[in-house]
Amino acid sequence: MDKEEFRRRRAAIKAKSDKLWGDIEEHRTEEKRVINVLHNAESILEKLDMTFEERTSLSKTDISILMLATALQLVRIYCLPKFQEKYLDENRLVHNDEIIKDMEREEIENYKKEHTRWESKKSEKGYRSWQEIAFTIKVPYDATKYSNEGFHGRNMHGGQHRIKTLGHDPILGWVFGVANIISDTITICPEYEIGEKKFRIPYIESYNVDMESNFCWKEQIPTWKIFKNSFESIGEDKHRLYAALFAQGLHLASDKYTKLGLPIPFLSLIDSDKAYDIYKDGYDYLDYLYDTQILRRTLKSASQSTVINMIIGAIHKFFYNPNTDFDKELYNVRTRKIILYSNIIATTSDVVQTAIRAYIGDENAIKDFDLGGFLVTIYRLITDTKYVLKIKEEFIFNEWNRIVESKNNIFNI
Repeated sequence: MDKEEFRRRRAAIKAKSDKLWGDIEEHRTEEKRVINVLHNAESILEKLDMTFEERTSLSKTDISILMLATALQLVRIYCLPKFQEKYLDENRLVHNDEIIKDMEREEIENYKKEHTRWESKKSEKGYRSWQEIAFTIKVPYDATKYSNEGFHGRNMHGGQHRIKTLGHDPILGWVFGVANIISDTITICPEYEIGEKKFRIPYIESYNVDMESNFCWKEQIPTWKIFKNSFESIGEDKHRLYAALFAQGLHLASDKYTKLGLPIPFLSLIDSDKAYDIYKDGYDYLDYLYDTQILRRTLKSASQSTVINMIIGAIHKFFYNPNTDFDKELYNVRTRKIILYSNIIATTSDVVQTAIRAYIGDENAIKDFDLGGFLVTIYRLITDTKYVLKIKEEFIFNEWNRIVESKNNIFNI
């Protein structure tokens, strides 16, 4: 081994030695840093917690949106329809009362004045004009007799025929009743028997109606045909549809507050016999509305509250700026806070005013309480709190890992 080779080997050994000691020093420094991180874990986690709260705290824009959301919720609450008292039987009218007749004449006269510019088109297929539809008070589904008394033998129960005809259904009537009016037909829910078995399934029949002086049923037709004929008539003149909607609304309004009233929606279609028994006992659509108004009011207020929350969420997301608002998940936390806080403020206001009204003896205080909005608030309180805690946990966990793995300042977060 010559002198140069010796020097070369000695330099290589020194370089390896220096690198080894350097690595040892680096590992020792990193070990001290990690130990320091663990030693200060509590303060670091506290700082991370504070950082999360700072980054998800509401800005001036957020506060403005919160005020808007709260105002909308309060308007919704205090504009909800109040609890209606039961419509007493002694206040009901007979079906041909002069008050009803006067109302019908007045509505028809107003309709004439409002639509004087509509032209009348003669039908090529014999359908009634829009004037005949709108200005003739009688509707085809009021016909209760047949052109042949022995024909089919359907029992329409005389004055209680409303329970059998889908045109008188407060909801289905807007489909079947309107089609019946346009096509001069009647659609009924008959008793349907085969042998001794009675089918509890939706079953309907339709018949043509003579709208002249005889005012009676004629031949049976497939139900689909009443809609086909209606579309044909509307194709000739779209005004017939508008006139039929007017006639349907006018007829339901004239029947609604009478002694017999209107049947419960859908029940005739589901079980015509049960519907008749209930209707015969004097339970009608007004009774149904009274008994279900709390449920309907709750569903309505809950849906309105949810829609407002969705609108506010969309508005707030519109203001997101990735350069100043950090991670989008943290911005979503602010959105949730705005919605939750607005719901809590509005619901608390309603709880307070309900409690005060109940304390001073207002019997309708509990009935008018915004139960739907209250339930939405409880739901959001649970789900939004859970969401915020989840995002907070992820934020702190990710930042902690970054600090442990980073060689930078442990408080540089």
